[in-house]
Amino acid sequence: MAPMGSQSVFFRFLAAIFLGLQLASVSLALKGDSGCRNSLCVTATVGDDVVTYELSSGLDTLGWVAVGFGEHMVNSPMVVMWENDDGTTTLSQRFTTAYSMPQPDSNPPRVARAAKPAYAVPGKAYPASWKTLAFEVPVNKTFWADPAAREHLVFAYSPNKPEKDPNSIIFVHQYAGYHTLDLNKDFTPASVAPPSHVAQPGKGTSDIANGQRPHKSVYQGSNTALKRYEKLIILHGFLVSLGFLVILPAGSLIGRYGRAFTPKWFHAHQVSNFYVALPVIVLGVLLGPAVVYSKESFRTHFMNGHEIYGAIIFAAYCLQVLLGRYIHERRVQLAKLGPITRNHPPLNIVHIGLGISVITAAFFQVRSGLEWWEALTGRGPITSWALPLWRVWIVVIPLAYIAGYALLPRQLRQERAAAYTPISESTHDERAQTDRLLAEED
Repeated sequence: MAPMGSQSVFFRFLAAIFLGLQLASVSLALKGDSGCRNSLCVTATVGDDVVTYELSSGLDTLGWVAVGFGEHMVNSPMVVMWENDDGTTTLSQRFTTAYSMPQPDSNPPRVARAAKPAYAVPGKAYPASWKTLAFEVPVNKTFWADPAAREHLVFAYSPNKPEKDPNSIIFVHQYAGYHTLDLNKDFTPASVAPPSHVAQPGKGTSDIANGQRPHKSVYQGSNTALKRYEKLIILHGFLVSLGFLVILPAGSLIGRYGRAFTPKWFHAHQVSNFYVALPVIVLGVLLGPAVVYSKESFRTHFMNGHEIYGAIIFAAYCLQVLLGRYIHERRVQLAKLGPITRNHPPLNIVHIGLGISVITAAFFQVRSGLEWWEALTGRGPITSWALPLWRVWIVVIPLAYIAGYALLPRQLRQERAAAYTPISESTHDERAQTDRLLAEED
């Protein structure tokens, strides 16, 4: 019989081997998936009845980041995280039944807690300049029972950092998107999605791994045939640029210069800004949703600031058209009652200011669209001349408009004279009223 000491050493050796094999099997059994989209990489790993989600971003400014378990913002339980100035991390679980700020959820279906990144670690899997926030939640047993199931996640992020309190107000997201992950896949550290060429919204496609923008020939893909959604983007950009940056400014310049020379200026102004601009702008704007629904990865509610500001600018243009019609009709009615000595009431000033604001905002919206073309398609600049032309145009149009104010004294003299010019008794139509009031709109 072997000595007791030898038996003890032998059993310890067997136990060590068994434990090593057990750990190896656990390591080999690790499941998960990883992916990058719209400057946010998500790494999900399953182990010990919990799923750990690591959210990584190379954006210069990351205020808060959120992940929702579902295909849409509405009715999807969410986990929102942000770093505080004192180095701590806030985790807030939220829910919303409408396209409004998600409210804190005191009874979420799965309780999340902050975790330490294990795989998507800045300085290892990603550049040291990146940020990674992580949390873990219990495994969804129902979902896990189907080996073919794919987890759908929506995400959003904003550069605006909330207060430290988990119940703080979070400002509207600027970017959003979705991920589809296969959590039944075998996962190893090498499975973490690479950071190269992750789009930086507002900065074009960039090689984040080494911090350098790749050479044009690397990412432009000029020899690749345009996809359907890319053609829609080009048509959308052309029409809204034509409408907001060519036709509307032309109408404004007609109003600025024409009123100093002829009483017929209003008709040309109306034709330009309403009859010509309206169908062009409406068609261009409608192509925006067409772009969104032409590609599955775009199908999220107002995924970025470009879409949000575009809707606001279009609404402001519609308001401008309605205001112009009201001012015109009101002016004609007053003219029938006698001389109009107040040529520039407050609404006229508002009309001028709103028109200038719409065109100004449209300039920056078009610039944003040029940047998003690069981020969404990875092709680089849409043309070599688009941005230089934009830079010239944003100087030419304001200078041309401001120069028109040199004719303001002439305009005011004619307005005063026109207000007291009697109208022929035999002429009562609207055209005669307009002819008498040289600058009746603005």
